Amino acid sequence: MTKFNFIILIFIFLLLGCEKVIDVDLNDANPVLVIEGSLTEQHNSAVVKISETTSYFNADPAEPVTGAVVKITDDDGREYHLQEKNGMYLSDDIYPGYNTTYILSVEVNGTIYQSASKWHKTVLIDSLSTHINEEYSVFQEGYNVSLYFHDPPHENNYYRLKVYLNGELENNPEDFIFFNDNNTNGKFVELRIRRKVFEIGDTVTYELQTLDKAAYEYFDAISELIDDNSAATAAPANPVPNFTNGALGCFSAYSSDKKTIIISK
Repeated sequence: MTKFNFIILIFIFLLLGCEKVIDVDLNDANPVLVIEGSLTEQHNSAVVKISETTSYFNADPAEPVTGAVVKITDDDGREYHLQEKNGMYLSDDIYPGYNTTYILSVEVNGTIYQSASKWHKTVLIDSLSTHINEEYSVFQEGYNVSLYFHDPPHENNYYRLKVYLNGELENNPEDFIFFNDNNTNGKFVELRIRRKVFEIGDTVTYELQTLDKAAYEYFDAISELIDDNSAATAAPANPVPNFTNGALGCFSAYSSDKKTIIISK
């Protein structure tokens, strides 16, 4: 991946993930295909979004790529064709299987782009609890939420945590949260995001996603690059390309579990 395309990739994630306007003074570049795909057990849902990078001087959002041929193939050779709808490619008839690898294939203008992802068994959330934020002042009291779960033993596990506040996804750069079980394999884990402070009456939902290694490494590299403090740390390596033929983006087959808590004294 070239340095310029890598900068474009960070820009794309900030736009898609944060929905904020960011002004970057860079020259025009040839458009690059961007593919964002996911496969989950929730409603057996496969969703693929295809677009192209655009000029930094173009204020309009990237237009979706239409007319692509999109399919997902599993280990046993079963093919599932995704149907185009409102600029997205969708399927609700794929039933993810434990330790099954799925290949996403996207054909655009005669070129085929592929990415593979393995679906892992759901790691269930045991419970949620609240704690008074240890850094609160007398003028602004706040609460942290802890998530508890049993990490499966004898295997490496990779996770993403998504946070919803009062039904809305928390989607700022600091909410791009990924971790692994390098130090917690097989243990009962407490995860508390101390920078996430909530108020009495807030409804907080935690979604724990179980990823495969390739998706984790890709997204973890992105999260380092968009971290507010990344400029003060050593530069991380470029994300390993997730698609063939130079397409940007990622395909992730993942399982997930959710739990909700209402903040109270």
